[in-house]
Amino acid sequence: MGLTEEQTTIIKATVPILETGGEVLTKHFYGIMLSEHPEVVPFFNKTHQASGDQPRALANSVLMYAKNIDRLQNLGPVASQIVNKHVSLAVRPEHYPVVGSCLLRAIREVLGAETATDAVIAAWAAAYQQLADILIAAEEKVYQEHEAA
Repeated sequence: MGLTEEQTTIIKATVPILETGGEVLTKHFYGIMLSEHPEVVPFFNKTHQASGDQPRALANSVLMYAKNIDRLQNLGPVASQIVNKHVSLAVRPEHYPVVGSCLLRAIREVLGAETATDAVIAAWAAAYQQLADILIAAEEKVYQEHEAA
């Protein structure tokens, strides 16, 4: 687990794009995912989608992750909130590949192939997998604690 130095550099280089266009990206991402993967629709609040709160929250989380890609310990409170929300909704490891593939597709479609090069997509694929692995492990720990209680 962990990104290469080149991947970390690429992720950091995308921060300005995320600062100005992150919400456009996440709105497109949700459009893809919720229309093509009905199995995940129950996890998302329709009101928060319609108001833009959900895409805005995801854009802010993605931006925080990119800004702290080499200092993941700074994400502690945000990661804990995500884990608790996921556990409350019964999100499981098998849901993560759907999110990852839709996110990478949205990056390519919104930014275009000239900006979202294969190297950028590969870096974000590795970054997403790193985050997914962290969240899945933390969520599994909470699920086990709940079962033991």
